Amino acid sequence: MKHNQRLFIPKKIASALLLAGISFNALSAQECEYELLSHSSDWLTQIKRADSSCYHSWFNAPEEAAAGIYSETSIRQVQRELLEEVTQYEGDEQQAKRIANLSEFIKAAYFARYSTQSSYGYYSEELSRELAQISARFLSSQYAQALGREQVRAMSAMSIMVDSVKQLPSAMPAMLDLLESFNRQNSQQLQYVDGLNNLFRAMSGHVARDYFYADLAAHPEYLVRLERFVDQNRWALGTDAEFLIYNAVREFGRLLASRDEKLRNQVMVFMKRTLERNSIGSEGERLWIAAAEMILFYAPEEGKKLKLEQSKSQLELSLLPYRYECQGAAIIRSQNLSEQQSEQACEVLSVVEADFHQVVNSGWVPVNDDHNDNVEVVVWKDNDAYVTYSNFLFGNSTDNGGQYLEGDPSKPENVARFLAYRYDSSDELAILNLEHEYVHYLDGRFNLYGDFSDTLSRGRMVWWLEGFAEYMHYRKGYQAAVDLIEHQPLSFSEVIETTYEDDVNRIYRWSYLGVRFMLEEHPQHMARLLESARRGDYVTWSEQAKRLGVEFNDEFELWLEAVSSADSDSHNDDSEKEPSPQDSAEIVSFAANHSQIFSSNAYDEHLFYIDIPADVTEFSVSIEGDGDADLYASYQSVAHYYEYQISDFQRGSDESIEIQPQPNGYITPGRYYFSLTARESFESVRVTSKIVTRSPTIEQDDLTPKLMSANEPLRVKVNKTRYVGMYVERPATVRLWINALDDIPSNVDVFIGKHSWATREDFDAASQQTGSNEFVQFEVEKAGYVHFTLSAEQQGGEVELYATY
Repeated sequence: MKHNQRLFIPKKIASALLLAGISFNALSAQECEYELLSHSSDWLTQIKRADSSCYHSWFNAPEEAAAGIYSETSIRQVQRELLEEVTQYEGDEQQAKRIANLSEFIKAAYFARYSTQSSYGYYSEELSRELAQISARFLSSQYAQALGREQVRAMSAMSIMVDSVKQLPSAMPAMLDLLESFNRQNSQQLQYVDGLNNLFRAMSGHVARDYFYADLAAHPEYLVRLERFVDQNRWALGTDAEFLIYNAVREFGRLLASRDEKLRNQVMVFMKRTLERNSIGSEGERLWIAAAEMILFYAPEEGKKLKLEQSKSQLELSLLPYRYECQGAAIIRSQNLSEQQSEQACEVLSVVEADFHQVVNSGWVPVNDDHNDNVEVVVWKDNDAYVTYSNFLFGNSTDNGGQYLEGDPSKPENVARFLAYRYDSSDELAILNLEHEYVHYLDGRFNLYGDFSDTLSRGRMVWWLEGFAEYMHYRKGYQAAVDLIEHQPLSFSEVIETTYEDDVNRIYRWSYLGVRFMLEEHPQHMARLLESARRGDYVTWSEQAKRLGVEFNDEFELWLEAVSSADSDSHNDDSEKEPSPQDSAEIVSFAANHSQIFSSNAYDEHLFYIDIPADVTEFSVSIEGDGDADLYASYQSVAHYYEYQISDFQRGSDESIEIQPQPNGYITPGRYYFSLTARESFESVRVTSKIVTRSPTIEQDDLTPKLMSANEPLRVKVNKTRYVGMYVERPATVRLWINALDDIPSNVDVFIGKHSWATREDFDAASQQTGSNEFVQFEVEKAGYVHFTLSAEQQGGEVELYATY
């Protein structure tokens, strides 16, 4: 079972996606951007009046911010302003906006300073503790429970700030008091419930901090209150607010990571009682999963005694009762697909496979040493089931639109599997990303020797992996990619250098354009690249791709102009406006970070959609212009003015819908549909989409081995690879825990060598969980050094190691 520290949030757009229209007009976005704030003498006032669109610039401030408005002296000024606002707070909407802005600025400062602390140091414990005390003061106020939109935003910002400054013990009583305000009435206000959930985000964020466990050990009444909260709010099971009860059990169980035996025993008693009270198949099944997951990860010996692995197998069989073997490689396991729907899925995959072999001219011959003769296609009935069960049973991350797990194709017993879910419960097949993920399977089996890590080992591969999957789905119909040509031009050499750390447009859409260019204009060169990949010669692939990137730069630029021109000719090439009202019923793709002007007669509507992949941290769509236009949105289903899931209805044509991120900071991936409807006719309404992706900078690792001692924690920053050694004095059972210390998601694995340094391919023991929380136990037969290789294939981070024997 792979462990993922992400809290559970249901994905219904009407519930825990927490869509909210935000439109502040007090200050233009430009005035509150970091760059202007840093040169303003009145920066505190501008922060308090800021538009939320400026938050992104705060979180992405340059390194030198640590010596400017992110210095401790400056943040103490913000602290004093915040204290004054909190002291005077009486639930007023404008007060709430100022409090939310100030606390968000502090959160951004802590986020930005974290990565620069080696050069500039970090904030003092005293400052952090005082900020947490201000949060506690706010949360203890009766006005913290106000349910207005701005008031809830302030509560949410103040409660999550406790985690940003990592001082939960200072605010724990106040946060428990606020949690206990949860009732049937405010459970309908899911933004408020999400704010209450910040207690559990903070508990998760403190998992590697000893002072947190020491405080809990000193206050056993805190756990009594949490246990009582779960027991008294079982009525919420089956409602949209159920995630709050689930996360209470899950974070209670995560306390098994403590080294305090008395605290662990108190937690285990409640975990066992939760398992007994909430059996598989009962209303409380999700609580059983929460408890079982934590026990299996943090107390595996107890998990064996409780036979939880056997129970997992039973759960898998009960949830996926339908099995259908296609004539090709796919075996479809599903929750609710009929035989006819499974057959239809097989037909779709069969067409994809035939098309694939024709495009890449594979001869239907797999690469050497690939035993992935079949692929399991696991189809959950909806996103809710996918999020609830898939990570627990199969170990995939679920903050996405589906995921392919290749495993190690060189092992005959390996099971290749991709996990997917349906976005519509009708008779339609409606499996999100079915073709895309199947192309990844085919690509790995027939084009790419080795496993995923081998494929990425020499770089310059992401453009092919994601661009080819997109090309096979869209061919020449990827309008969102074509729209980028005018707005965000890239050279071909830049496309070739794409990595998974780049933004979504570059990873998917520009990669699509790069692959399409090669397959249409230079199929012979592409064939030679694939010959190298099929041999596993990724050095040659990388070198050739780099050379071709430079060689074809000018030609690629001309090709892009031709593609863009051809697209313009098929639309209206003289105006941004839609050609005519009668064409507006067509559902069209709308590009990210794109703006377009529409006109419409009264009661006509323009329909469009935006595809959001993983790694998007901000997503909003806004309108402005004349007349009276309304904007409606739905997630995974077509939006109309008469059938939608969210709207920011206003008189006139000034509206905005902002999608709130999940607890891990990322927007739920998938397709978002929008309807621009004319309540009254309009001549010029501009629609603007905005997305932001997180693109971390990878630092170089110090490859000098570090030494650690048993029973003493060691902190290590891992960008790609680090080495740690430990001397074991006698034959013993060694237990190693690794806990993530960062606020942002990371994925650090550990490989253990008893006699020499281990690699991903050669090791004596390993732990490769999703995320950076790892546990591994192994036997040492004689005294000597053991060797820990810490490896991050994609996103690294700071971790803490702790070993005993």
